[in-house]
Amino acid sequence: MMRVLCTLIAVMFASVNAHAADKLPKFLQHLDRPYNEGDWTLQCNSSQFCQIIGVAKVPRDYIGVRTVVMIKRGIAKGAKPILRLAFVDSMGSLGVPPPTDMWRLYSRGLQKMPPPIKLSLGAAESDGAYRPSPEVSARLLSAFLRWPGSVVRDRARKIATMPKGNLARLMRKMDRLQHPKQERMSADEKSQWLKEYHYVILRAHTTDEAIPESALLACNRDTHQGWPPGVRLGPGHLLWTAECAEGTKLLVQQGNKDPVEFNVRDTNRVVRPHGYAGFNADTSLLEVELPIGNNVHCGERLKMGFTGTEFVMIEDRRYRRCRAVPHEFWPSVWNPTSWKYAAPSPSNEGNAPPMVEGVKTP
Repeated sequence: MMRVLCTLIAVMFASVNAHAADKLPKFLQHLDRPYNEGDWTLQCNSSQFCQIIGVAKVPRDYIGVRTVVMIKRGIAKGAKPILRLAFVDSMGSLGVPPPTDMWRLYSRGLQKMPPPIKLSLGAAESDGAYRPSPEVSARLLSAFLRWPGSVVRDRARKIATMPKGNLARLMRKMDRLQHPKQERMSADEKSQWLKEYHYVILRAHTTDEAIPESALLACNRDTHQGWPPGVRLGPGHLLWTAECAEGTKLLVQQGNKDPVEFNVRDTNRVVRPHGYAGFNADTSLLEVELPIGNNVHCGERLKMGFTGTEFVMIEDRRYRRCRAVPHEFWPSVWNPTSWKYAAPSPSNEGNAPPMVEGVKTP
């Protein structure tokens, strides 16, 4: 599937084609920007894959549960929307009891109340969200489009607040973005901006190797104390993470050379200040937050893998509304066409563990 690096790219020891933002074709600019209607946000990407997320604001008293409604639809004409629901508290935690068979969606704001919709959610998926059956999903989506408001209840007990707003308008906008009446990009623009990206990344692991002195002195205000172990990215590179008073710094060391600070840059090569940055030992991916201001509840969340020469983007999620929604539920605006882990080097007399494939994007 075609993708475009139109938002962020993180690269080291290699150059990339970084286009100026003002040269991004207008159609890709339209796909890249979010569209808001009330509590709903529509976000597409360059492949015209679109997602809608809806969640109410955090209440002023920080009391209550909110439903995160996620709607995604493929690019095929007539593709059925896929609906998922998650329930979060005011801090964005999945701290709600599991649904019971009595959970139902009730309308609000109508003179004549229609029959409630039984949710029948079943077991949670790996990220804590629930996927209703196609029949229930169709009824819920119809209600979101027609009802001015709704609420989830268990008999008389309120369970969760629902998003509200003009979802129908966003669905019509999605139609226009996914299926424009005429071609919106020239052949040259497609060739320049839409490409295939297939990545093979190395498995990384923590190491107790000695921290170089220049890395120890990386912080502006004082020498960092109590650093976590470094990360061996491959045979020739190490990653060091400095938790400085002025913010996290990432440093990459090549061979015996001095570590080099590693920054995330946008397509204009401007450094994007990041919040949290750290290595996930389970996935061998570097995870970086790019918050809006100092608010970690909105911005972008990146996952990057190391190929042996450079960091490449594996996932880019974006949500610009600061509503305490877990990162896993943010709309995805970038994935490569495919990616996988490199086969491990033979070890233990050739009895190396089997290769685990990475995730392929739809």
